[in-house]
Amino acid sequence: MRTLVICVDRDDDFGTKAGLNSPFIGREENLNAAVALGLKDPEDSDTNTLMAAIGRYDEMVKRGMDVEIATICGDVKVGYESDLALTTQLEYVLAKVKPDRAVLVSDGAEDEYIYPIISSRVKIDSVRKVYVKQAPTVESTYYVLVRMLNDDKFRKRILVPLGLALVVFGSFALLDPLYQLMNAISDVSFTNMGLAMIWLVVGAYLLAFAYKAGDRLKHISLEVGKAVRSGSALIPFAILAVLLLLLGILYGFDAATKSPEFDLTQQILLFAGGTLWLWVFAFFTYQIGLLTNTMLSRGKLAYSTLVASVTVFAIGFIIQGALDAAQIFFGFGNFDQVVVFLEVLTGFLLAVFGGLLNSSFQPMGEESDGEPRESSE
Repeated sequence: MRTLVICVDRDDDFGTKAGLNSPFIGREENLNAAVALGLKDPEDSDTNTLMAAIGRYDEMVKRGMDVEIATICGDVKVGYESDLALTTQLEYVLAKVKPDRAVLVSDGAEDEYIYPIISSRVKIDSVRKVYVKQAPTVESTYYVLVRMLNDDKFRKRILVPLGLALVVFGSFALLDPLYQLMNAISDVSFTNMGLAMIWLVVGAYLLAFAYKAGDRLKHISLEVGKAVRSGSALIPFAILAVLLLLLGILYGFDAATKSPEFDLTQQILLFAGGTLWLWVFAFFTYQIGLLTNTMLSRGKLAYSTLVASVTVFAIGFIIQGALDAAQIFFGFGNFDQVVVFLEVLTGFLLAVFGGLLNSSFQPMGEESDGEPRESSE
């Protein structure tokens, strides 16, 4: 009977970090893959897992068993894409090796997803879980936590849900004290307001850290600096768009606080209605700037900006209809229902028109992209 020692890398660290194409079949290929990943990231658990699989393979060979070793990898998009890649590679390995049974070696992180995929196609005799040993000191624990926080996958899986929860909790906890302040109620708890702001700030910080907001802002500032030095035509349009965004916030706040008789729901609806169209025109202004800058610098018409402009107006009309419908539902205003229907209908028609523009401009964009390649050849 032939036994297959199989190692699984569900998130394809061998591909993303070491640039290797899986599957790896045979001791030499697997050893080379382990060394390559170890050189790129010595602390990756997949390196230790593959080394453990090679060690198990050597032990079985010494016993005179008919054994082969293989490693299959998934995809960086863990889920359906990675499991589909694992299944495809597994079937290829099984067709080539033709084993009667298998030994699964993993880091134990996602066995509940990996085990059914393999066991449905070949009999698994044993499962070996490999855990990386760490020195039991405060320094090593801190180092491991820092390494985990620097990992993109860990940040987005753990910090994003936690940050969103804190932002939502802090926002709703802040609404009641703000409502009391706006209505001149004397018994405002500034302690509760401070705690709500702490949760809100911590949640926003976790979200910013998870998505590397600092690095993104640094990149944007560098791009803005380059645009200013090169005399980009986008700069005045971008400044006007930012001013419209700020003006929209002020206009929405003024609309929401115009009368002390407005309750919180009505104030939210009025604020959204006051900011909506100024924000729509801010986005439209920015797109016009992109269109102008592309025409002046490249001599081409950026069709995507036209599609984006139509789409944002479609979204604006749909949101406006929804806000007016909400005001009718809560009894805050007397809006003609026909007008509300026409607003929503206009939004959907503009969205369809934007989709038609996108589909009609797509072949033209492909042809224009293809022409420079022909001329360069």
